[in-house]
Amino acid sequence: MSDSLDTVIQTTRRLVARARLRLFWETYAPTLAPAASAIGLFVLGAWLGVWQWFGDPVRLIALAATLFFVVRSILRALKLRTPTRSDARRRVEADSGQAHRPLDVLDDRPALSAEAWPAHQKAALAQATALRSAKPRPALSTVDPYFVRIFLPVALGLAAIYMAGFSFERLRSAAAPSWQSDIRSSDISYEAWIDPPAYTGRPPIYFKDGADIAVPAGSEFVARLSGVKDAPRPRLTQGWRSKFLTPQRLGAKSFEIRQVIEESANIEFRVGLSRRIFALNVTEDTPPSVDIIDPPEVDKRDRLVLAYGLIDDFGVENLELEMALLSDDTEIASAFDNVTIRADIPLSGSSLTNVERAKAALDLSKTRYAGRKVIGRLVAKDGAGQTGVSEPVWFTVPDKIFVEPLAKAIAEQRTLVMAGLDETYAPRPRPEWVPSDGYSNEYQPRLHWDRAPAPIQRATLLIEAITEEPAGFYKDPAIFMGLRHIRSQMRHAESIVELQSLPENLWKIALRAEFGTLGSALEEMREAESALREGIARRASKREIDTLFERYNLAVDAYTEELRRKAQEEGSSAANGGGGGSSPMGSLDEIQELMKAIEEANAAGDTEGARLALARLAELLENMQIQMSQGGGGGEGGEPSSGDMSEEEKKQLEDLADLTGKQRDLQDETDRADRNDQSEESLDPQELAKRQAELRDLLDDLGDALPTDGQGDPGAQGEDGKTGQGQGQGEGQTEGNAGQTPGGSETAPGAGTESGPQQGETGGAGGSGDLQNQLAEGLGAAREAMRRSEDALSNGDLAIAGEAQAEAVQALRNAGEALAAAVSQNGDSESGEGQDPLGRSDDGFNGGNETADIDQRDNATRSRELLEELRRRAAEQQRDEEERQYLERLLKRF
Repeated sequence: MSDSLDTVIQTTRRLVARARLRLFWETYAPTLAPAASAIGLFVLGAWLGVWQWFGDPVRLIALAATLFFVVRSILRALKLRTPTRSDARRRVEADSGQAHRPLDVLDDRPALSAEAWPAHQKAALAQATALRSAKPRPALSTVDPYFVRIFLPVALGLAAIYMAGFSFERLRSAAAPSWQSDIRSSDISYEAWIDPPAYTGRPPIYFKDGADIAVPAGSEFVARLSGVKDAPRPRLTQGWRSKFLTPQRLGAKSFEIRQVIEESANIEFRVGLSRRIFALNVTEDTPPSVDIIDPPEVDKRDRLVLAYGLIDDFGVENLELEMALLSDDTEIASAFDNVTIRADIPLSGSSLTNVERAKAALDLSKTRYAGRKVIGRLVAKDGAGQTGVSEPVWFTVPDKIFVEPLAKAIAEQRTLVMAGLDETYAPRPRPEWVPSDGYSNEYQPRLHWDRAPAPIQRATLLIEAITEEPAGFYKDPAIFMGLRHIRSQMRHAESIVELQSLPENLWKIALRAEFGTLGSALEEMREAESALREGIARRASKREIDTLFERYNLAVDAYTEELRRKAQEEGSSAANGGGGGSSPMGSLDEIQELMKAIEEANAAGDTEGARLALARLAELLENMQIQMSQGGGGGEGGEPSSGDMSEEEKKQLEDLADLTGKQRDLQDETDRADRNDQSEESLDPQELAKRQAELRDLLDDLGDALPTDGQGDPGAQGEDGKTGQGQGQGEGQTEGNAGQTPGGSETAPGAGTESGPQQGETGGAGGSGDLQNQLAEGLGAAREAMRRSEDALSNGDLAIAGEAQAEAVQALRNAGEALAAAVSQNGDSESGEGQDPLGRSDDGFNGGNETADIDQRDNATRSRELLEELRRRAAEQQRDEEERQYLERLLKRF
């Protein structure tokens, strides 16, 4: 009986709960029905756009009426008696026809007569088993006798389906407490278009006939609505995501909506029951493609020439060359992970979409990779920031060949400085108290120069060595003062940051030492030209272009003025008004015309025309320099510039300089191997001997092409062991010959004109023959030293090999100086009529400057004097041991 009683009790509880819900409905439904109807009608009007069509005050009245019915119904409902659980039991018992409250009996407990209670409970259990669910009774028939309540839910359901996605937005707008004007589809007008990204260069795209349009990623959708005082919010749908856009008011009856589109989307406007949809299909912007068509080449101006092609959807905005040093263990996959040098390549326009073939000439001679083998690639970047890279290529970065010894020395110091910029200063020591004697105590080497990287210290000592006694060595005081200033900077710098400007300054000084003031003017003109070309290519503002053009105009004027001055000094046909051939200064009118054409093309927006005119002007100015350089160089010692030399002479100098560099690299390898350096880069003696043999073969080929004195192959002299005055004397023989003329007489440094005509003054075949003898002696000595080095390496004697290699380097340097002097003398012999090799008139006078102190020594003599001075200082025992060791290493290397 216990199990059956529990089952009956659970069943009756469910019946009571349902009956109580019916009582709640029957009690409150008639009271709350007006409020529910008012809310339903208001929502239906909002979804169907009724309140949007009428606007205020109709909407506000409907909203107020709805709120009124809601409040009134709630107040009436609060006054009603809430149905209880007992009421629900009575309802179940009454609807089931049971009397005597059997549900109460099941919950009661006997108070008296425990014997009769089981029988009473058993009877109640039988009644409870017969109970049924309470019957529903009509609750709304009194307030809705015509069953209008059926149509309102159906209408709401259909409206919700039709306004899917906008139902909440419509309801939010209808219930907003602000004043809203009417919005009707017949009054509103749409104007929509797409603004593509600026980098595409495409015009706005307008919507036509509701068709889908393709737009680039990043485009901006713009819609303007007019004719209404309040604008609806459109819905932006992208995939499964959606949001509403808020219009910005432009005027009393005009609005604007802007939205950047990154992926395909639909923008939908709903006014009343009408709709307007703008479909946007976003097209993918592919990364640019760039290729290097031909292997890199070197032009006459020592620039790297790259032929490339590129393709992009909307145009490449930036193109640059990345370079990384090439070594034996270089892996292509990781070669560009730590790129330190990037060179921008100027483009012919601000955005190039398809270039089948174009060429770019880059001046990389100032970079730290000049003269070294690198791996490079082109990197193209479009307006969207996407990049494309070309296949890597291997090439040697062209460097500038300096002929003037002082310029070469400055260039080598610049290389040391650039190597030092990659390192850092040592930590600053704890300062020590030093008694003050009333003078400034700021300069303390322990706090400055002693902490500098080793390359910086070596460059400082070398600059001090070549500037300690400037008398009679520097014709241009600007070079001396510049070097002393740089030396002071390196002495007093406390961090590597303070030395960042030194490579650029040393480069300018080297150019001035090589070409004189003309070289400085040319460098400034090229920098101004590059800045102007870049500004035109990227379509800079008119104000910026005007500033760049003015700077370029001034640089061109300074350059042409320097050309004119140089022509007058050298007595060229332009200055004398005669001579064969046309005057290069006659191109001034064409220069002015091209300058005017550049300005007009830029003002008219003709970027390509301005670029072509600028290129033509640069070519014209280069040709003027070549024409006016005939008759001598512009450097400190009158060495020929690259424009004075024939292609054959230039190649000979470059080959000899390249051979000297390779021999010096081999010497460094031998020194490392001699120090038992077991790093991966070290080679064993047999491999070094093989490389030495290859260099000796190169010297043989070079000796056949060089202009010697006709005494036979210089290599043969080396085989016989006769290198000038003796045999097997090594470096001592070289030092002995350094202070002698080809005739054997010693010439003291500064003997000048007292010992007769110098080599630089010797005109005709005699001077040329002497220089050819020096060239032959240098090549022969170099070959003999290379042979001895090869033998020593084959026997594993690294110390002897290092000494022989040092002699070979010095002999190659002497040969290079002789070759440069010979080229210079050949140029002097071809100068205008009525002048001697120094540019003076045949009567011995030179424009009223007959009392001028002219340095009549040739470059080879001055170089030997500089070498003797270094040897003299290295022999002075009163100098610091560290300085003397450095000078000895310097002599051994150079």
